[in-house]
Amino acid sequence: KQGKVTMEEIENSFGGNICRCTGYRPILDAFKSLAVDADQKLKDKCQDIEDLTKICPKTGSACAGKCSAAGKPNQRKGLHLSFEQDREWHKVYDVSDIFAIFESIGDRPYTLVGGNTAHGVYRRSEDLEVFIDINAIEVLRSHSLGTSLTVGAGTTLTELMELMTKTAKKNPSFSYLEHLVRHVDLIANVPVRNTGTIAGNLSIKNQHNEFPSDLYLILEAADATLTVLEAHGKTSIVKPSEYVTMNMAKKVLLNVVLPPLDPKVYVYRSFKVMPRAQNAHAYVNGAFLVKTEGSSIISSNICFGGINPQFTHATKTEAFLKGRNLLTNETVQGALKVLAEELSPDWVLPDASPEYRKNLAISLFYKFVLSFAPESVKGEFKSGATVLERPLSSGTQKFDTIKENWPLNKDIPKIEGLLQTSGEAQYANDLPAYPNELYAAFVQGTEAHAKILAIDPSDALKLPGVVAFYTAKDIPGANNFMYFKGFMGPHDEEIFASEKALYHGQPIGLIVAETFNQANRATKLVKVQYDKPDKVRYPTVKDVLRAKATERLHDMPYSTLGEEFEAAPEGEVKVKGRFEIGGQYHYTMETQTCVCIPIEDGLDVYSATQWIDFTQIAISKMLKVPENSLNLYVRRLGGGYGGKGTRATLVACATALAAHKTQRPVRFVMTLEANMEAIGKRYAVVSDYEVDVQKDGRITKLYNEYVHDFGSSLNESMGHCAEFFKNCYDNKAWKTVAKGAVTESASNTWCRAPGTTEGIAMVETIMEHVAHATGLDPLDVRMVNMPQDLKMRELMPQFRADVEYDERRKEIEQFNRENRWRKRGLAITPMRYPLGYFGSITALVAIYHTDATVVITHGGIEMGQGMNTKVAQVAAHILGIPMSLIKIKPSSNMTSPNSICTGGSMTSETVAFAVMKACQILLERMKPIREEMKDASWETIVENSYYKNVDLCATYMYKASDLEGYIIWGLTCAELEIDVLTGNVQLRRVDILEDTGESLSPGIDVGQVEGAFIMGVGYYLTEALVYDPETGALLSNRTWTYKPPGAKDIPVDFRVRFLQNSSNPTGVLRSKATGEPAMNMTIAILCALRNAIQSARKDAGLPNDWVPLGAPSTPDQVYLMAGNSAEQYLLN
Repeated sequence: KQGKVTMEEIENSFGGNICRCTGYRPILDAFKSLAVDADQKLKDKCQDIEDLTKICPKTGSACAGKCSAAGKPNQRKGLHLSFEQDREWHKVYDVSDIFAIFESIGDRPYTLVGGNTAHGVYRRSEDLEVFIDINAIEVLRSHSLGTSLTVGAGTTLTELMELMTKTAKKNPSFSYLEHLVRHVDLIANVPVRNTGTIAGNLSIKNQHNEFPSDLYLILEAADATLTVLEAHGKTSIVKPSEYVTMNMAKKVLLNVVLPPLDPKVYVYRSFKVMPRAQNAHAYVNGAFLVKTEGSSIISSNICFGGINPQFTHATKTEAFLKGRNLLTNETVQGALKVLAEELSPDWVLPDASPEYRKNLAISLFYKFVLSFAPESVKGEFKSGATVLERPLSSGTQKFDTIKENWPLNKDIPKIEGLLQTSGEAQYANDLPAYPNELYAAFVQGTEAHAKILAIDPSDALKLPGVVAFYTAKDIPGANNFMYFKGFMGPHDEEIFASEKALYHGQPIGLIVAETFNQANRATKLVKVQYDKPDKVRYPTVKDVLRAKATERLHDMPYSTLGEEFEAAPEGEVKVKGRFEIGGQYHYTMETQTCVCIPIEDGLDVYSATQWIDFTQIAISKMLKVPENSLNLYVRRLGGGYGGKGTRATLVACATALAAHKTQRPVRFVMTLEANMEAIGKRYAVVSDYEVDVQKDGRITKLYNEYVHDFGSSLNESMGHCAEFFKNCYDNKAWKTVAKGAVTESASNTWCRAPGTTEGIAMVETIMEHVAHATGLDPLDVRMVNMPQDLKMRELMPQFRADVEYDERRKEIEQFNRENRWRKRGLAITPMRYPLGYFGSITALVAIYHTDATVVITHGGIEMGQGMNTKVAQVAAHILGIPMSLIKIKPSSNMTSPNSICTGGSMTSETVAFAVMKACQILLERMKPIREEMKDASWETIVENSYYKNVDLCATYMYKASDLEGYIIWGLTCAELEIDVLTGNVQLRRVDILEDTGESLSPGIDVGQVEGAFIMGVGYYLTEALVYDPETGALLSNRTWTYKPPGAKDIPVDFRVRFLQNSSNPTGVLRSKATGEPAMNMTIAILCALRNAIQSARKDAGLPNDWVPLGAPSTPDQVYLMAGNSAEQYLLN
C-alpha cells in the first residue's frame, strides 16, 4: 500500500502480536501516528521518524535496486536441493512439475509448501522427506471473473480478501462477498493471512476434520466449488464438504469457484465466536445462505463448525425451512426446535462445553434471522443481529512532570527501546553459539501421582545427534532447586523426579543433543514405566474441594482474627457465597532459558532468572561446588512477572548439570508447551464467605475461608492475600481462615501481584454481593465500610464525579431497557496497596576518568519494567550530568552478590535508592575538588579527582531498614458491553487513577499501569487453564489453546491518570511503585460484567439471584450465566 494505511488498518494488523508488559496502547499509538488519517495530537505525542535514505553498504551511494534484481533468476528454472536423512526441497513453476515429482518419489512422504502456516495448528510430521514449494506456480495464484469468480488455490487469504472486496464493489451479484471478507478477516492474523493460502487452510480441514475451518464453512455455505487436479490432467469439481472427505494423496487443489448470488433473491451471513477479538479459532462458527421467492424460502444452507468433525449442514433444519416464511415467530421457533434436535456436539477438551456450543449455534442462527429483515424485528431485538463492532481505540494519559528535576520525573523512552525494536537487544538465547555447544530438553512425566519403576532411554540415545541422558542418579549433590527452606516453604522440589512423578509434565530426566530439534525429538523416545497410578487425580483446587479430599488441605500461617469478631452482633441481612478464581500462566515472551559454559575454574551461567543469588546457591548445592566457581550474568529478561523467581532455577540447575557432565557449553530453551506443563503458575483460589450486614450496607461480621491451589508443594507464601483482603475497609470484626491445597499440577509460584490480586478480588466481590443483597449502590456500601480517617474516603467521591459515574449509570440503564441482546455494565473498585520492603540489593557506580562517562551495575533484573531507565534518570539527576554519559551494564553475582529477588514492585525503587546513595558517595569524595574548581566542567572535575587519587567507584547495599513502607491508592472505573447471544465482551471504557507520588519516569510508569491492567483483562476474561481430569495433563499448553488478550481486547477508550500534586515523603525521591498495583484493580471488570449479566437475566425472567462470576469469565461462562433459552428467540 506504499505506506498509505489508515489507523484502523494498523490496529487490525497487530492480531499476530502478544504484548504482556506494556498493554499495547503505546505501541498502537506509535504506529498509528504514521497513518494517513492520524490525528495531529497523536502525531505530536509520538516522536517523528525521519525517512531513512537507503544507502548501499558496498558503494556508499543511494540504493539503485541492482543487487536485489541480480538475485532474481532470469528464467523460470526449477530448483532441487538434497539434504541429509533423505530430505529434498523442490521449487516448481508449473503444475505438471508437481506430478512429475509425485511420479518420481514413489511412496515417500511429502508435503506441498505454500504459506507453511499450518504448523502453528498441527505440528508437521517429522517423517516428511520431500518438500515441494508451489508458490511460483502462476495458475495457482491467478484469478478470473466471468459468470463466476475463479480464484487459484495458491492465493493468499489477504489477496483473496482484496479480490473479493473489489469484485463486490463492481458487481452486485457478488455483493455477498463483503460478508466473506469480514469473516476471512477473523481468520488467524494479518501475517498469517499474508502467507497462508486457500489450499493450505482447506488442506488442514481435509487432514483434520475436527479443525473448525472458517474458510471451509463460508465457502460451503456460499455454494462454492473446488477444482481438484490429478495426474494426466484429470479434474474433479467438488463441493467443499466433499473435498474434506477426499483422499488427496498426489492430488492438487487447483482453484475455488464462487458463484454469483442475486441480492434480490439470496441472503448470506456468517458469524464467528471466539475467546478473544483476534487470532483465535472459533468456539462455533456459522454461515447461512437462503434463497427466497417472495416471503417463502426456496432453499437454504445452514452450516456450522465447531460442533463435531462430521457435522456441517443442519440438513433437517434446511428441509424444515423449505417453503416457509422465515419472518414469523412460528417458523423461527419451529426451526430452532429442529436445529436443537440435530445438533450433537462432541466434547474434546480443552474445547468449551457441548451445552455452550450447542446453544451458541442456535443463537447464531437466531442472529442470522434477526439480520434477515430488520424491518420485521422488534426494536429491542435489533441489536442482536450483529456482532460487537469495535471502534478505533484511543487513550489519554495525565501526569505531573517537574521540569526543574529533569531528567528525573521526565517522560522519556526506555533507554533500551531502540535496541529492542531493532532486535539488537541481547537476551540469554541471543548469545552466539559456542564451539561444541549442546542443547538440552526435559523428558517429562506422563502420569501424575505415580511411582516411577524404570526409565529406558535406549531408543533416544540411538537417535543421531543425541549425546547423553541424565536423571536424578547423575546429580553429584542435592536433587533440589528450592533453597531457603522455611523462608520459601516446607518442601524440597526435585530437579528430576526420582521415585514418584507428582504431576503430569514433571521433569524426569534431561536429553542433551547436538541440536535443539534433536534434543526435543529425543525426549519423546524415552520410555518411562510407572507403577499403577492413583485412579483419582486432583489437578486443581476445585477438584480437591469437589471430592471433599480434606487430606489435601493444609492450614496456612496467615489466617487473621479481628479483635471484635467473636463479640460481633448478627446483621439484619445474611450474605453467603463462593468465589472462584483460576490460575494464570505468566506468558513471558522468553520461555525459561539458560546457557552454561564450562571455564577453567567453574561455570559461566547466563540464566533468565529474576533471582541470581537463589540460582547460584541451587547450582552450587546440586553440583557440590563452591559458589565462587559460578559466574552468573543477566543482561535482561524477556518478561518475568514472578515466573522466573524460583522456577528459573530448575532450568539453570539442569543446564549446569549437563555442562558439568559433558564439559561442553549447553543451551536450554524450553518450548512453550514444556514451559507451560512443567512450570507453575498463579495460585488459583476458592473463597467461601459468610457476612452479616445491616440494611445500610454496614458489615457487622465477616468470615472468609479461602483455599489456595499450591500445586505439588506448599512452597512460596501467599501471605499477602490476608493483608490485601482488608483493602480499604474496617476489618475489626472480620475473620479469615487460609488453607492451601496440594494438587497434581506443577508447584505454583508468584505471578504479577501474587496474593494481592486474589485478596482484593475476594473482598471486592463480597462488597458487590452485599450491595446486591441490600439493594444499595455498591459504591455506597464501600463507603459505609471504610474507616473515617481513610484517604480513600476523599478520593472515591471525587473519582466518582470525574468519571461521571452516576450519569453514565443512568445512560446504561436506559440502554439496557432498550436492548434485549446487548447489555452494558459499569463498576468502580478501590485499591489500598501497602508496599513494604525486604531483602538487600547492591549497586555499583563507576566513573571513567578520561571522558567522565559513568557505568552502573546493580542486583536488580531488567525484565521490561524500565528499571534501567529509572536508574539512569536518578543517576543523571544526582550527579548533574546528561543521561548520554551513563550506561547500565548486566547484573552479575560478582558486582552485586547476595541480592534479593527482583519482584514485589519494589526493586526499581530499591535499586534506584542504592544507585542514588552510591552517586552521593562519589559526589562526597569529589566535593573538595568541586569546591576548589567551582566553575569547572564535569569532565574536568572527574579528571582532577582521578589525579588526586579519589576512588571513582562506589557501591551501596540497600537494606530493608533503609526505607519506610507506604500506601499506594488507586481507583478504576470499567464500562463494558456484552453480546448476550454469544457471550463476547467488549471493554468500552476504562478509567484508572493511581497514586504514584512524584513518578521517577512517568512514561515508564504509565506503561506499567496499563500493562498490569491488561494482564488482568486476560486473567478475568480470556485466559483459561484446562486440565485433563483423568491424566492431569495441561491441555491449554500453547498459543492455539491459551489466549492472553490481544491489541483489540484492550479498552476502546483507555484513560490513565496519576494522582496530581502527590508526593511520597517516605519513597525514593518522593515516588511510589507502579509495577503490580494496577493488576489488583482489574476486578472492576468482573463487577461491571456481573451488572451486565444481571440485566440480561432480568429480561430472561430469571429471579434476581446473585451471579457467582469468577475468573476467567470466558464467553462460554458469560453466555451460560445470562440465562438464554431458545424460547426467548422471537422476532417481535
